[in-house]
Amino acid sequence: MQMTICNNHSCTGCGLCAAQCPVSCITMKAGKLGHLFPKIDNNKCIHCGLCRKKCPALNPTEMHTPKHAYAAWAKDEKDYRSSTSGGASSVIAQHIINQGGVVYGCAVLPGAIVEHIRIDEKEDLYRIKGSKYVQSSIVNVLPQIKQDIKENRKVLFLGTPCQIAAVKKLFTDIPNNLYLVDLVCHGTPSQKSLHNYLQRHVPLNIIDGISFRSEDGYRIKAFCGNQILYSSPELLTCRYKDYYYNAFIDGYSFRDSCYQCKYANPKRCSDITIGDFWGLGKESPGDDIPEHNFGISLMLPITTKGQILFNKIVERMEVKERPLSEAINGNGQLQHPIEKSRKVFFYRFLQPILGDKNSYVLVMKVTKVCSLCYKILKK
Repeated sequence: MQMTICNNHSCTGCGLCAAQCPVSCITMKAGKLGHLFPKIDNNKCIHCGLCRKKCPALNPTEMHTPKHAYAAWAKDEKDYRSSTSGGASSVIAQHIINQGGVVYGCAVLPGAIVEHIRIDEKEDLYRIKGSKYVQSSIVNVLPQIKQDIKENRKVLFLGTPCQIAAVKKLFTDIPNNLYLVDLVCHGTPSQKSLHNYLQRHVPLNIIDGISFRSEDGYRIKAFCGNQILYSSPELLTCRYKDYYYNAFIDGYSFRDSCYQCKYANPKRCSDITIGDFWGLGKESPGDDIPEHNFGISLMLPITTKGQILFNKIVERMEVKERPLSEAINGNGQLQHPIEKSRKVFFYRFLQPILGDKNSYVLVMKVTKVCSLCYKILKK
């Protein structure tokens, strides 16, 4: 009988179980839409139960409601313009590096692989800049985080809330030298869906960089060095021209856990939550906030450690305190998970017609149809 850890609907694909297994009997395997789930080799398993004891889906992490909300953007113009939403993560990362610490964040590797990497040099921080609208793997860095903490280095981990929960489960007690910053998460498409999309336009093996947002809007660009290999239509001006982006925006390509995400609410599991400050100025006058063509960061210090870290970096940022309700009401993912009915619509009505083969491809092919039909049915 095949052993399981948590059910697939709850699994976030964090990979903590695979990273922690003492006999390496757990591997991450792709499901229907390419999302990764743990598979146990029963012949190797020693039934220690560590995977279930550590699993964030089975063992909820402590969460707290922030007391303050801030709109912030980097004072350094170059840093601000090269960031996708105000530069908060970049400023925090630079501070940790300047303190002799290390930073873990999401990067694009050759072959369009998206993984978390370890950075200990300020010159390399550009590698983790920018939003990545795809699920990053953190399996390889989890042992490195433990080692850096053991060596008493300051460690900053930047990731989605479910990844933060996994990092917290590495430790019985959260170390004082570990700083956790979560990114407000819309949902996670699989790397398999991203690769299938990209290789329709350019060979994956020559891609060494991907951007999802830039100065010219919401569009996916694939790079080889400084050369742009592919650029998608801009999302806001060509709403249904790009299948990958529309599947992401409308929530068709997420893993099942995203539709019941326990972290999509005002209570947060990290030291600081950051993201785009959607709804800025809706509940209180913002006359002292200039036009922000390159985005403004939402910053929510959660823990005492997070507030202390925030206080140390504010001199490098323009900061305006805002009503907490404005931050929450302006961002749906700080209130509730994205609606699951859209994915159900695809599975129940379109997949039986189109067939089961390569369903992760079909999810993008029918995005435009799904979007239009769903809006009609919802009226």
